[in-house]
Amino acid sequence: MSLLLVVVVLFFSSSCSVSSGQYYVSDDCSLVIQSPCNPLSVYAGDMSQYNNSIFYFIGTTNISNYDVNMTAVRNVTLHGLDQVCLIGSRSNKRSILIYNSSHVVFSNMSVYNLGVIARSSNNITITNSLFSGTEAVMTIRLNNPFDVKVSSSVFVHYEVFITYEPLPVCSTELPHYSLILTNVTVNDSRFDLNIHHATSYNLSVIIDHYYSLSIDEKFLTLVQINITDTELIGNGGTSILNSNAISLSNVTVANNTSTGMKLKASIVTIENKLTLRSNAGVVGGGLAINESSQLILTSSANLEFIDNHASYKGGGIYLEETSNSVITLEASNIPLTLINNSAGIFGDDIYGYTINHGNNHFNLTNPNISSTGDVRKIQFCNFTNLKNASDKQIYPGQALKFHIVLLGYDYFGSLNVTDGILEIRDGLTPSSARTVDYVYARPKPNTNCSLVGYKPNHAPSHVIHTMLFTIGTPYPIYWDYIVNECPIGFSIDSLQGRSICACSQSVSRENVTCNITSLNITHNGLLWIGTYDTSTPFNANATNPNACIINEDCLLYCSPNPVTFKLNDTDTQCVDNRGHRMCGSCRDGYSLLMGSNKCGQCHDNYMMIAWIALFAVMGVLLVVLLIALNLTVSVGTLNGLLLYANIVKLYEPVFSRKGALPVLSQ
Repeated sequence: MSLLLVVVVLFFSSSCSVSSGQYYVSDDCSLVIQSPCNPLSVYAGDMSQYNNSIFYFIGTTNISNYDVNMTAVRNVTLHGLDQVCLIGSRSNKRSILIYNSSHVVFSNMSVYNLGVIARSSNNITITNSLFSGTEAVMTIRLNNPFDVKVSSSVFVHYEVFITYEPLPVCSTELPHYSLILTNVTVNDSRFDLNIHHATSYNLSVIIDHYYSLSIDEKFLTLVQINITDTELIGNGGTSILNSNAISLSNVTVANNTSTGMKLKASIVTIENKLTLRSNAGVVGGGLAINESSQLILTSSANLEFIDNHASYKGGGIYLEETSNSVITLEASNIPLTLINNSAGIFGDDIYGYTINHGNNHFNLTNPNISSTGDVRKIQFCNFTNLKNASDKQIYPGQALKFHIVLLGYDYFGSLNVTDGILEIRDGLTPSSARTVDYVYARPKPNTNCSLVGYKPNHAPSHVIHTMLFTIGTPYPIYWDYIVNECPIGFSIDSLQGRSICACSQSVSRENVTCNITSLNITHNGLLWIGTYDTSTPFNANATNPNACIINEDCLLYCSPNPVTFKLNDTDTQCVDNRGHRMCGSCRDGYSLLMGSNKCGQCHDNYMMIAWIALFAVMGVLLVVLLIALNLTVSVGTLNGLLLYANIVKLYEPVFSRKGALPVLSQ
């Protein structure tokens, strides 16, 4: 009976598994002297029967219509002989599938356009291999890959995602796994490490070009990642998220295009040298510390920030003050080098960090640095004696404008110019003012002051209002103002829920617009708008609702083109230097030119004498000519011609707006 049982067991074992050994793989086995040799398709369907085996790849192996299935395999090695072999997919859609397996090794392989997906497997090793997505960006996805080693390998056009998630079954003991990446080069690729399960890691990585290293631990307290002797060069950016035990030692981050290194909700310790060089970002060019992150510097730390740039702020270092992110120095005189960093707006070298953050201070190798921080104080720019300053006065619809300087603390603890958000409050008194708006304030180039404007919504009155500015500190600044009645030509319009001075009824008509901000009136031409008596000067800012306004079509001497003017300068509506009511006369200082309806300035006395002498002589000659030709007025010959000429001359502007008629030019 026992013998029969042994026979049955051996039968089933032989039917389920091929004996361990060495196998050779090639698309053309006729050229292979070793045996057994078969195409990969012979083994790929179910490799679980080839446990404890080594597959030697020779030459080229192409996969077109099948995947390599490595489910429940043990101790299987895929090895390329002399690294001249390659395994690739013509369709870019085929993969090597590893599930619930252990001790799987890729060695000396060149893999092209072939994905790798591993789930719930352990002891996976990739060494001395090349993965290249020559036609498309391929994916290597490792989900819960316990005890993984990647060494001396290159990834080109590949997205590498390593994810750790909680185990489906709870364990009485805390599992201890490892992920070791040594001398790994990633070109034009992406490398993401997402950790949702407590593990221990030793990490040594070299990443070149395109995307960079991303670590996300999801707030696990038992994860320790040590990154040592690592270069992250030419990538999209390096991110460390939700991690509380990251250690960096002798790390260089350079030529990244989305901030050299970002810390979010993480605790990172610098054990030795950290160099960030020639990186670029928006907020933080070299290093951005956000979301309550903490950067801890040990006594042996050494930081270098060289040639980094931020398009907004913090060219070298950006520290997010609003989230209480901090930089902690465990010793004084830790070397900090800041050279040739720049920012588009503020903080070429440092933004958000001051020496007041702790008792230990950096040893600046270059003390001439540019730094500032979030706004801590505001003040008006143009007024030195606010007690004697007069109230601002505006019309409904006009904006109150103030020049305000925003100040933050620089690295040395002194106030320096910065930008920020201002809260605007409006009320009858500073204590009763309510929030009406928030505005972003930033000084113009080469100035320290920001122009801040707001349009109050109040009807005209003689009541004093208060405009208050605050940044949340106990020391706001404020200014009193009065809203006056609308000026001449304007009246209140409250149809849209706001009190605005618009065109008054006497001014309003088609194609006429009024701008209370500039006090300008605009129309399309051939129109004259003004007050009844222009001989009495008045201020366009004056308020007189009973002022008599003339608003009439004007065909003579008025501009046919669109006109913008103020009611205290109605002459702008006229042409040919004419002015006054309906452009009926010359402007002050001008005279009517002889033989023309135009007005000009007669300022050359000698030329005037010459013209008088000339016309005196010509007058005598004209009289002699008329007598000689018997063309006197008494005869009646000239009566018709003179009448016709006078009528045409009178209406010359209507007939010819471009200039005088040639016949009537003199």
